[in-house]
Amino acid sequence: MSRRTHPFSGFPPRLFGYAVGVIAIALPIAAGAVTSVLRDLPDAGTLAGVGVFFGCALLSEIKPVPLNLEGTRVVSLAFLFVITAQTLFGWPYGVLIGAGGMLAAQALTRTSGLKFWFNGAVYAISAYAASLPSTYLFHGATAHGRMSHGAVVVTVLLQGAIFVTANVLLVCLAISLAEGESPHAVVLDHFRHSGPAFVVMGVLAALAVTLWTVDPPLLALLAGPLLTLGLYQRYALSARVAEHAAATDSLTELKNHRSYKHSIRDAVARATPEAPIALCLLDVDDFKQINDKHGHPVGDGVLVEIARLLEDAAGGHEAFRLGGDEFALVVTGGAEDAEVVIEILRGKVRGGDFPGTVRPTISAGIAECPGNGETVAELERVADLALYWTKRHGKDRSCIYSPSVVELSLSQEIFRTAELDARLRAAENLINVVDARDTYTGHHSQRVAELAEAIGRELALDDETIAKLRLAALLHDLGKIAVPDQILQKPGKLTFRELMIIRRHPVAGSDLLEGLEVAPVDTWILHHHEHWDGSGYPNGLCGEEIPIGSRVILAADAYDAMTSDRAYRRAGDPETALAELHAASGKQFDPLVVDALTRVIAAELEEASCPMRAAAAV
Repeated sequence: MSRRTHPFSGFPPRLFGYAVGVIAIALPIAAGAVTSVLRDLPDAGTLAGVGVFFGCALLSEIKPVPLNLEGTRVVSLAFLFVITAQTLFGWPYGVLIGAGGMLAAQALTRTSGLKFWFNGAVYAISAYAASLPSTYLFHGATAHGRMSHGAVVVTVLLQGAIFVTANVLLVCLAISLAEGESPHAVVLDHFRHSGPAFVVMGVLAALAVTLWTVDPPLLALLAGPLLTLGLYQRYALSARVAEHAAATDSLTELKNHRSYKHSIRDAVARATPEAPIALCLLDVDDFKQINDKHGHPVGDGVLVEIARLLEDAAGGHEAFRLGGDEFALVVTGGAEDAEVVIEILRGKVRGGDFPGTVRPTISAGIAECPGNGETVAELERVADLALYWTKRHGKDRSCIYSPSVVELSLSQEIFRTAELDARLRAAENLINVVDARDTYTGHHSQRVAELAEAIGRELALDDETIAKLRLAALLHDLGKIAVPDQILQKPGKLTFRELMIIRRHPVAGSDLLEGLEVAPVDTWILHHHEHWDGSGYPNGLCGEEIPIGSRVILAADAYDAMTSDRAYRRAGDPETALAELHAASGKQFDPLVVDALTRVIAAELEEASCPMRAAAAV
C-alpha cells in the first residue's frame, strides 16, 4: 500500500489516541479471522494457495516500488495478493495474509512499537472492508466458482477500490495528525501519486482470480505482467531521477543553468506589453572573500542558504543557480513586481541562518521584457548592466534597468576610467624614472607591487582591494620625483636636512595623485612609512590607525630593500631579511602582515626549489 515513511516519533496525543483506536478496531477482526479459519480448517489445496499468496505479499512488502525521487512514497504489490486471496478463499484469509504479511515484513526490517501494530491493523481493517461485497452480496460465490468471469472482474475491482480507499484514508489521517497537514490535501496527494498503480493492480488481481479458478498453475503466467509493472515503475522513477539531475544544481537543488536557458526562452516568447516578464540577475557580494577567509565549505553553506531563501521568496516564480555565486529569477510580471520579490529576499538574507559569523548581502539587476528587450540576449544584456551598476554603486541593493540612468552612468564612468588610465600611465612612467634614479638595481616598484598583491591575497582581501593595493605599491615612491639625485643616490649617512627632504616624499606622492579619484590609493601612499608603534611619518599613526594598504606596502618595501642590490652594498638573503622583519614585528611592522609576507616568501622559495629537487632525483 502507498505510504509515507514516518516513525510516529514523539506520539502527539491525538495521533496516539487515533492509532490505539485503529488497533482496537482491528483486534476483533483479526480474532474473528483466526477463529473462522480454525473452525473450518482448509484443505491442502487451499492451504497451498494461501501460502503462495502470503509469500508473495510478504516479498511485496519487503521490496516496495518507490514512486518519488526521495523514496518517501512507495507502493506495495501486496494489495494484489490480498484481494486475490480473499476473493478465492474468503475474507479471513485476506485479513490474515494482509495483516500477517505486513507484520512479518516490519519484523524483518526491525520496525517496532506503535507503528508496527498500527500498520498491521490498517491492513486488517482494509482487507475486511474490501471483502464485504464478496461475503455479503455474493455470499462467497467466487470461492466456489459460481460467478461468470465478468462478475468476478467487477467484484475484484470493487474490492480493490474499497481496500485502497480504506487504506489511504486510515494512513493519511495518521500522517495529517503527525505532520499538522490538512487531511483533505494529504488524501488527494496520495491518490494522485498512487492511484494509477492501484488501477493496474486491480485489473491484475481480477486476472489472477480468473487464472486460479481455471487452473491454479496458470497463476504463474501472472509473473510476466507483475515483473513488467515493477520494472515500469522503477524505469519511470529512474527517468525522473535522471531528468531531475540534468535540470537541477547539485549543490543548492535549484534549477540549473540548462533549465534557465529553456525557461527564459519560453518566458520571453510569451511576454507581451500587457503581460510582461522580468529577469533578475543576482549574485553574492564579495563572495570570493567569504571563500578565502572562511573556506569553501562555508562558502557552499552560504550558497545553499541563499538558494533556500531565494526559492522561499520567489513563491510561484522560477529561481535558478547559474553557477558560482550567480543566481537568476524569472518573474511573471513587471520590473516592479520583481523588485518586490528581491526586497523580500534581501530581508530574508539579513535574517538568514548562515554558517558562523558570515553575514552576506546580495545585489540584483532587473530588466523587463518586452519593455527593455525583446530577445533573450537583449534582456540578459540590460539586466547584467543593471547588476553592474548596482555593484559599482554600493552593492547590497537592486536596480531596475533604465537607459537614462544605467547606460548614461556607465558611459560617464567609462570616460572617467579612460581619463584616469591615461593619467595613471603617466604616473607609472614617472615611477620608472624614479627607479632609474634611485640606488636599487632593477624595477623596485614593480617587485614591491607584486609582493603587496601576494600579501593581500594571503590576508584574504577582496579582489577590488587587492587591485588598488597593487596600484598603490607600484606608485608608493612617486613623491621621490621631487627629491634631488644627490640625496637619492648618496651612499653615506643623510644629514638631518636631507632626511627631512626624503621624509616629504609620501606627502608629495599623495599630492601628485590629487584629483585623480583613486582613493584610497593616495591615502595608502601618504601613510606607507607609518610604524606600528607610532614612530613613523608623516603623521605618527600607530596600530590599526594605519590603513591596511599602507602597512602592507611598508613591509613589502622593506623586504625588497633588504634583498635588492644597492650601489653601496650587496643584496641580503631572504632568511636574514625575514628575521629582521620579525624582530621589528609589533614595533615597525604589523605582525599579521609580517606573518603573511613570511608565508608568501616560503611559498616562493619552495616553488623555486622544485626544479632543483627534480634534477637531483634524476
